[in-house]
Amino acid sequence: MNVTAEESLSSKDKPSFWFLHCLGWICYVLIFTVDNVFFYRDFNRLGLDVFFPLVIAGSFAALLTWPLRYIYRLCKGLSPTWILTVVLICSLGVSGIWTPLKNIALWHFYEDFDVFAFFAGNTSEAFSWYMLFMSISYSFFMILVWSALYFGINFHFSLLNEEKLKIEAVRLSHIAQIKMLRYQINPHFLFNTLNAISTLVIKDSKDKANGMLVRLSTFLRYSLDNDPEKKIRLYEELKALMLYLEIEKTRFDDRLSVKFEIDKQAETLLVPSLILQPLVENSIKYAIANMSQDGLIEIKAKCFENRLNLEVIDNGPSQHDASLDFSSELELSNRTSHTGVGIQNIIDRLKVLYSNEHSFHIIRGEESGFKVQISIPIQYP
Repeated sequence: MNVTAEESLSSKDKPSFWFLHCLGWICYVLIFTVDNVFFYRDFNRLGLDVFFPLVIAGSFAALLTWPLRYIYRLCKGLSPTWILTVVLICSLGVSGIWTPLKNIALWHFYEDFDVFAFFAGNTSEAFSWYMLFMSISYSFFMILVWSALYFGINFHFSLLNEEKLKIEAVRLSHIAQIKMLRYQINPHFLFNTLNAISTLVIKDSKDKANGMLVRLSTFLRYSLDNDPEKKIRLYEELKALMLYLEIEKTRFDDRLSVKFEIDKQAETLLVPSLILQPLVENSIKYAIANMSQDGLIEIKAKCFENRLNLEVIDNGPSQHDASLDFSSELELSNRTSHTGVGIQNIIDRLKVLYSNEHSFHIIRGEESGFKVQISIPIQYP
């Protein structure tokens, strides 16, 4: 089935043809009524002498231009030259019918023209048939205006519809990209946690293994239930992070300590879901796991100049080859043990969600460890 541009538009996006069609010819009647009343008010004190014939003329025009809608629909796909040709021919044909009808109506009101005698063939000697087509150029111009408005309005709403479809396609593409990036995290984290649970089972630490399984199921339920496209309050993000840290603390016992410094205002702001977990996981994997004791991870959130600044800091072993200080716009060309899938995942997600309105930096500590800094615009729920 072929669907025209006019038909493909939602009724919510574009007014109905009949509304615009009737409104246009009503405006024609009112404009020319006012025009005649002002310029010929001595002869039309109330404007009735010109109003009634214009109503009749406008009604004829509305009826005669209505079929053009269906003719013009068939022009879809034609070249501009052919469309212009069709419009000129149709406008000339309609004006050739409309002009005599309009003139007869005007004569009837202005000159007491006997319409019944005319159609019966009884015309006066002073009558000339060419007079029926007086002002045909004016009628031709009016039909051209109607045709131009028809094509113009449809073209305008077609462009709006295409732009809407384009925006929707980009939005769906972003959603798909965000989901893909977000769900990369789950298998990566799941693999590490199941390995830890397996180790606990082998060591016959069944209570710890069971506790980890419970926390893991709670964390994964939270992860899968959240829409990756939507942002969540930082407070909820920190709750999910605590679930993850409880699992990791089971693995590392006293080797892992966590310190939070969160501004009260920051807790209510919106952030991408599971944006901190990969950073903490990275610190655990490359810092805490290589330490025998006193492992520390600091998580900070502060508001400054309409920005939300997030930091994840660890005190892992110093890496002198890790000279990192890059923005999210750069590729991770200088990879170290502290950069990988999780970091690239966050960079890609931030780029999709915030475009150029964010920053991402990894900075090597002066004595030990790494600091990851994220800055995003403040967004309220």
